[in-house]
Order: sequence, then C-alpha cells, then structure tokens
Amino acid sequence: MITARGFWFLLGVGAVAFWAVPALSHQAPATAILALSLLLWFLFEWGLFLARANAAAGRISVERHILQGGREQPNLWAKLDGVVRVTIALKPGAWRLPFVAVADKLPAGQLVMSGSRRAVGGISADKPMTLEYTVHPVAPGVLRFEGVELRIADLCGLFYRRIFLRLPTEYLVLPMLADDETSRRAVKRQNALPPPGIHRLRRAGGGTELHDLREYIPGDPPKMIAWKASARREVLITKEYENDVPVRCVLFLDASNGMRLGDPGNTNLARAAGIGAAVAQAAAATRDIVGLTVFDEKAAAVTKPARTRIHGMQMLRTFAETAGRQPEVGSTDPAALQTYAYSLAVEQYPELLEKRVNSRPFGLFWLPLMDSRARWLLLLPALWYLFVFFGGGFNWVVEITRNIVRPRHPSDLLVFIPLGLAILFLPIAMTAWFWLLFGVRGFFGKRAKDLAVRKQLAAVFAGLDSDTPAAVERYIHDDDFFVARANRFLAAHHTLPPIALYDAAGKYRFRGEAKLAVLANALVRSVGVARDNELYVVLADVVELAADLDPLLRAVRAACGRHHQVLVLLPWPDDMPPPRDRRAERQDGKRRKVSIGRLIEDALVADYHRKFDTVRTALVRAGASVIRFNQDDPVALVLQRLEQLRGGRIRR
Repeated sequence: MITARGFWFLLGVGAVAFWAVPALSHQAPATAILALSLLLWFLFEWGLFLARANAAAGRISVERHILQGGREQPNLWAKLDGVVRVTIALKPGAWRLPFVAVADKLPAGQLVMSGSRRAVGGISADKPMTLEYTVHPVAPGVLRFEGVELRIADLCGLFYRRIFLRLPTEYLVLPMLADDETSRRAVKRQNALPPPGIHRLRRAGGGTELHDLREYIPGDPPKMIAWKASARREVLITKEYENDVPVRCVLFLDASNGMRLGDPGNTNLARAAGIGAAVAQAAAATRDIVGLTVFDEKAAAVTKPARTRIHGMQMLRTFAETAGRQPEVGSTDPAALQTYAYSLAVEQYPELLEKRVNSRPFGLFWLPLMDSRARWLLLLPALWYLFVFFGGGFNWVVEITRNIVRPRHPSDLLVFIPLGLAILFLPIAMTAWFWLLFGVRGFFGKRAKDLAVRKQLAAVFAGLDSDTPAAVERYIHDDDFFVARANRFLAAHHTLPPIALYDAAGKYRFRGEAKLAVLANALVRSVGVARDNELYVVLADVVELAADLDPLLRAVRAACGRHHQVLVLLPWPDDMPPPRDRRAERQDGKRRKVSIGRLIEDALVADYHRKFDTVRTALVRAGASVIRFNQDDPVALVLQRLEQLRGGRIRR
C-alpha cells in the first residue's frame, strides 16, 4: 500500500515531529508546526487515496475487441495480424483516478507486432483509457486473455494499490486458409479400365469416360448423340459418360498428451492441425468429401465426411479447439505445483490473497498429534496408565512420592499430593510439551513459508469452488488432492508447470500405447462404411511406439486390401537432425571432437533414427506412405506429395 518513497517520507517526518514537538515547541515552534503539518498532510493523502481506490475498485469496466480486416471478429485466423483494442473506463458517479498504470496480460504463445499493451494516465467517467496493439497468432489454437492489471497511485508516488480486473475471454484461432496454388484439381488424364477388384460406378454423370450407349430419348442434348453408332443401327443412339467420382478423404488427428507438449503454438499438435486444415481445404476445393477423426488415448471423436461450407467451418473450429488442448500432466511434485500456482494467484487473484481475507492463523502449526507422524508418542501415556491401573503402578507412584517428601505433618500433604499428581500425569505433560515444540518449529525455516503458501492457495481454491472450510484443511494435508486441483487451476489459465517426461524407471511417460488401438478401431470403422476408394491421412506421433504397431499395421493392411490409400504424416522434432547416410556420418565423426555429451547426444539421435526407420519400414510394408514434417516444412510440400498420391483416382 505504501511505496518506498512514502515509507521513508513517513519515517523522516515522524522522527522530526517526535523530536521537535517536545523539545522545540517553545524554542523553535516553526519546525514543530512544519513537521506536524507534513504528518497531517500525509495522513490526509493516505485517507483520500484509500477512499478513491476503494470506491473505484468495483466501478471499473473493461471492454475488449479484436479486429481483423478492419472489423470485429469472434474468431481469429492464424498467420494474420489482429488488432486488440481494450477500453478501461469508470462507471458514472465514481471518483476520478489521477494516476493509473494499465497493462493488458498477453496470451501465451503470441507475439506483439506493434503498439503497446501498457499505458499511463488518468481515468474518469467521461475520459476512458484505450490500449491498442497488434498480435500475430502463430498457429491454430485458443487465445486466452485473462484480464487487465491496474496499478493505482497518487501523484506524489507515496501510495499504490494493485488491482487485476479479470475478464477471461477465449478466442479460437482458426487454421490459415490455403491459397489457390495449393488447391489444384486432380482430373483424369487417361481413360483406363478399372483394375481388377475395383468396381465401375453404376450411374452416369458428367465425367469424361464413356459409360454406356442407349437409345435416344426426346429431350437428350444433341451433342450426346453417337452419330457413327446411330448410322450403323439407323436409330439415334445417345452416349452416357461415367460420373465424376469424388475422393472421400478422412483425416485422423492425434490429440494425445505427447502431441500437446511444448510451448503454446509450437506443439506437434498445432503443426499437425495446421497441416490437416490445409489438406482438408485443398480436398474441399477439388469438390472432394472430407471427414475428420480426432483421437487420443481414451476415445475418438468422429466428424462425418461432407463438403458443405458449414461442414468446412465446423472442421476448422474442431482443428482450432483441438490445437488448443493442454496436456494432462497427472501426478507432479507438490512443491513445484505450489510455486507455479502461487505465482499465478498473486498475479491474477491479488484480492483473494490479502491478509484481511486470507491470513495464516496462529494455530496453523499446532495440529492434533493424530494428524502428524509423531502419533506413536500417544502410546507412551497409554502404556503408562495401563501399568498404573492394572499393574500396580499406582502404589509405585505413591511409594516414590513418599520417599521424596517423607510426610510427618499434615501440612506436608500440600506438597505430597501435587507431587504425586505430577508424577502420575508426567507422560501427558511430556507429550503436551513435545506437541508445543512441534508447533513452534513450524514458525521457522522453509516449512513455515511452504505451509503458509499452501494455506493461502487452499483458501483461493476453496473460494473459487465455493467450497467448505473442510476443503481448506484437505488441500493443506492431502498432497494428491492438492496436486489434482492445482493442475486444474493451471490448465484453466493455460499455464503449464514443469513436466517430467520420464518416470523413475526411465520410461517415457507420454508414449500413449492405448491410442494405437483407438486409431486402429477408427480406421477399420471408416473402411467398413466406405463406398468407394478413399484416402486416409493419419497425422500421429507413433515413433516412440515402434514395438507396439501391430494394431495399426493390421488396420492399414485392411484399408490397403480394400484398395484404399493410407498416408501417414509423422512429426519430426525441431532439435533432431534429419536422417543422413552412414558415410556422411562417419566423415563428420572424424572431424568432430569426441566428448561424453556428444556421445550421449549421438546415441539419442541414433536411437530416434532407428525407431523412425523401424516405423517407416513397417508402415510401408503394410501398404502406407510415410512423410515426416516439422515447422520448417511448408504446407505446399505436403500438399504436393498428397496430390501425387491422390492422382491414383484415375484408376478407379
């Protein structure tokens, strides 16, 4: 509340007033009057600042608008600049704030291109403050704006108050629209008979391949008359052509936890969603039917194939919502979660951490012994009293007390009885003394700070959930319960704690073996309802599952056995070098210096390359085509390779 300048000013003026008023009231009254005047002025300014801040705290309104293309948009598009306009104003009747520093909290993973998200000035009911800056969404996903931070201060810089106006707003960042150059139609280049096993379409249409000849029906267009056949039969004959069969393209997007890892906008899931959206738009531009299946370790969400405009927009929304998913961290160190959650609470919930509403009670550390690890000490009094009441211990206590006091006069009973009771209740007194020391120990060291922070976070969680005080105690003492709630708290605000990629046994935690069965079932289900030769595009990370590919390989063989095409796009890590031939690796190894770190890095790279080669070989043998992609690969390259595969439609 008081700044450093205000503290030193109050300390100096108070010292002068304390010294000058008694000593100089008669000799130098001007000094005493000046010191008292400054002290009264400081107190008046303090009261005025508190009145203004408290009156304006609940009367500040915030409005946020995002513009793209010169008009407000409910959603944004990736790779396009968006103008964020934030207006902070006071409601009518509120006091004017002479000095306010405003800062808009920027979403994670975005880049400020121009303008400033900070401003300084005064705010009144008729003079609002406006912030305007530009953000550049780097990938599809979800933009979450938490709110605006206000730092209210007086013009002298003696007092301040920090307020965070929460205005949580989420905007979908839709994938970038594919340009016309990547949307070329694949037409039939030659009239070839269908290969064995592929049926001919049984209805006529506006294609280019001759389907059948029939007698002329009045109303048929003259250009469809086969004049040579009509001359031979001396009857008008009409030509019918095969229908232009669209390709049904089904996308399978991997949304498992392993794909969600990374910085916002720089995850494998965001890249796969961008490429999948471009592939879907390119297929829709050629009047093909596009479907989408989003799967993870638990289930698959299916969007049936269609080619309407509403279906296309719904698919873009699905891609954006999927790209914005946060990984499910699971069990994590409570201390690390506590640090991140407390930092977030201090930044966005300062009013819930104020001492007047969220303080540490004095008796926080004096817990019942049954709730602590020292509960075994209660066995000592229990054993003692069993001995006293059932083992002759009472007589033993009386005998010891008599040997100490040696009563010879009735007045000695005033000492004999209290001493006997003291010996009788000595175990209880020792246990109570230990309990007292156990509680005092909590006020010192790191444990005191950690427990105070845990209590404040527990109160914040209970306040947000409108929970009972019993939940506060459970958050403090139950680590699993606290970890689950802290993970939900951080995920709701798009903040990720440090994630352990490997468990205690050194195994990768986000392999996701279960997603292969879900993917295989979804692929087999699509093959079962297919009507014609279809194209299946799988965007999944299965490199770490090289030894568990059997369900996926069986599904790929089933699809290729029905004359479908399967294209598997595998994400490639940014820090992983591409595969090279062994001769280049040996020549490069001769020039490099050998070190322990280099050997470990080479071993990890070689292991990943080996797994990738195993996966690629297994999928190619099953009949699929494999392409790797990363953030440097343009979408046009993937679409070009995809178009080459889609050229197989000429052989239906």
